[in-house]
Amino acid sequence: MKTKTKIVTLALCAFSSAVFASSFPSKPINLIVPYPPGGAVDPIARLYAEKITQSWGVPVIVLNRPGAGTTIGLNQAARAEPDGYTVVLGTASITSNAPLYTSLPYDTLKDFTYLSMAGMIPLAITANPRTAVNSMDELVGQLKKKPGSLTYSSSGNGTIIHLGGELFKSLAGVDMVHVPYKGSGPSVMAGVAGEVDLTFDSVFLMDPQVKAGKLKYIAVASEKRLKSLPEVPAIGEKYPGYFVTSWVGFMGPAGIPADITAAWAKEIARVAALPDVSDKLAALGVESVSSTPQQFSTFVESEIRKWEKVVQDAHIPPVQ
Repeated sequence: MKTKTKIVTLALCAFSSAVFASSFPSKPINLIVPYPPGGAVDPIARLYAEKITQSWGVPVIVLNRPGAGTTIGLNQAARAEPDGYTVVLGTASITSNAPLYTSLPYDTLKDFTYLSMAGMIPLAITANPRTAVNSMDELVGQLKKKPGSLTYSSSGNGTIIHLGGELFKSLAGVDMVHVPYKGSGPSVMAGVAGEVDLTFDSVFLMDPQVKAGKLKYIAVASEKRLKSLPEVPAIGEKYPGYFVTSWVGFMGPAGIPADITAAWAKEIARVAALPDVSDKLAALGVESVSSTPQQFSTFVESEIRKWEKVVQDAHIPPVQ
């Protein structure tokens, strides 16, 4: 009798799950953006929200929840009901925050369901034209000869861009002085003005300055050369394994059912492949991408482990 009851219970659970999946989505969806309106991430979220709304026939409402290094918005998403109706557009900062912040209100690996990547933002190292280095070999050569003789700017302490510079220093066995600024805009302008020798930031922000002759490319922060900049060498060509990118991806609270997770991943992949979406993202300096939930989760975990070592090796103090 107990066996029969168990079989009936399992059958009812399976039926309930199937009905839930077939009815998803049936009400408005909240898309949390842990950044202010009008920032770099906001238009990406609104573009996806528009396309998903059109496809699924329910409103996807963008909720800007900035603050505390993105932790306010991420924590709201982590504490939401795991039914697929609340998701967040996470960024690469979650992987650098994990080893830096000592009191995060969530566990980055355990408290989220990773749905799909949505975009990659290529990064590069540039130099002020007056800086007497024109290639990676010249850069490394000067720093080997005179450690600490060059400065590089970033968008702030503990950012992916800062850690990317520290990773370069570690792999190349060189030392250069980090100069943090409050955001990418001031950092790039510092490079243009010659306040620093080098600038590490997004290709999107620096390319117009390069074309205007106000900065010059040294290398892109990837394993292979970018299709858009085939003439610029990749750091990974000289130092295998070097890969630093800013990215955005859809996440939800832990425990979202597998079928709902799959529905989200399928829809994000569909939207990312739309030509007009790809074009609009490219105009924002973002490469349109997608992934399986497992690929995304594995990528995030590997990035956290990478930055843990960089933070430890560079003796970067934790953030309370």
